[in-house]
Amino acid sequence: MLKNLKKLGCTVLAAAMLMTAMAGCSGSSGGETSSAASGESTGESSAASSEAKLSGSITVAGWNDAADALSEEAKAFMKENPGTTVTVQKVDSNYTKLYSQLAANTDVPDVVQLQNRDLLSFKNKYPDAWMDLTDLVEPEKDNFDSFALSLVTVDDKYYAVPWDVGPCALYYRKDIFEKAGVDVSSIKTYDDYIEAGKKIVKATGGKTKMLGFDYGGSSSDDTTMMLLNQLGGQYYDESGKVKLDSDEMVKAMELLKKMKDAGITINLANEWDDRIKATENDQVATIPYAVWYAGTLQSSNADQKGKWGIATLPAFEDGGSTQANLGGSVLAVSSETQNADLAKAFVKFSLMTSEGNKINLDTGKLFTSYKPSYDDDEYKTTDEYFGVSVGTTFSKLSSDIKEVSFGPYFTDVNNALKTAVGNIFTQDKDIKTALSDATSTAQKAVDNE
Repeated sequence: MLKNLKKLGCTVLAAAMLMTAMAGCSGSSGGETSSAASGESTGESSAASSEAKLSGSITVAGWNDAADALSEEAKAFMKENPGTTVTVQKVDSNYTKLYSQLAANTDVPDVVQLQNRDLLSFKNKYPDAWMDLTDLVEPEKDNFDSFALSLVTVDDKYYAVPWDVGPCALYYRKDIFEKAGVDVSSIKTYDDYIEAGKKIVKATGGKTKMLGFDYGGSSSDDTTMMLLNQLGGQYYDESGKVKLDSDEMVKAMELLKKMKDAGITINLANEWDDRIKATENDQVATIPYAVWYAGTLQSSNADQKGKWGIATLPAFEDGGSTQANLGGSVLAVSSETQNADLAKAFVKFSLMTSEGNKINLDTGKLFTSYKPSYDDDEYKTTDEYFGVSVGTTFSKLSSDIKEVSFGPYFTDVNNALKTAVGNIFTQDKDIKTALSDATSTAQKAVDNE
């Protein structure tokens, strides 16, 4: 990894956890989902609880399926720890509410979910705002994937606990593949994938394409990030300078261009929403994406139960890597929390126990980075929607994921990359030229920070 970048921290965005409220910021604001009143069960306390009896209240902030999982975990945690109150706020993943809370220096949550690529950026700008959680993580560090730990580490200390990770696979429509006479097991490389896509386009009269992504680059860079990670690429050179025109990035872009030129892709201008619509309308036959998208497929396309299968990603060449990671999150604790014991106990329960990780997988297909949970029954159960065990399938696809540094100002870097994607796929600009220009633009922006 890029040692000097790790010292600074990775990615963009800036925030800090500064708090003045008592009893773990019990105040709330719009959009909050309370997980219940304080626990009243006299049942035995779980291993996540402190030796001393826990009491008091904390607030926890998360988004989408993660917030739903946190709410369910709060209920279970309070039942096992009577006298505690855990209130969950459902917020957006752009930290809009958190920014307002930080600006006003009030009502900041005790525990906050962050994208794993954002934590070290927050730590870089507000070095004293986060609680050192080394005492939680150090005894368990061998139970986490190294790439997940690398994103929460500064100067050999851990400032968050890794939550979910995003090992990737190829979701594919079994019925469409069968109609086109395509055997998914024959797709070993992306060249095979392209040829299969041509058959599917022909068999469906052009209605169904193999892949959809945003040609303009503005709404999402997920596909690019996945392919770059699969190749083991980085956003910077060894000296820490932005390098968006690396061999790996060029190779990823050339592959997407080859797919587009082969006529097997569809433009998703608003990638997330348009992908769901395209899936509903049988316009895409595959979705190379992370494990957490399994939950979106099930909730958005419930009527397609049994039609989707899961296979490994194609490799760039024979014998090449078929593993990649996309996304993931962490839980961090404010250094100003008034109830550190309770906050840390809840984080431990949520992310480092079988019960917590069962709730994560059940509620939102949030695939834990805590490897002992892979042996739990929940990770071996067959999912009726796909006809396979999602947990078992993806646990095999997370053993060789490459570490990646995002840098402390990743927004600037990523904005330049998104512009390059648009120039390549909508303006037909030369790939190497577009990426070289993006490198210069991003480095200037970083230098001005």
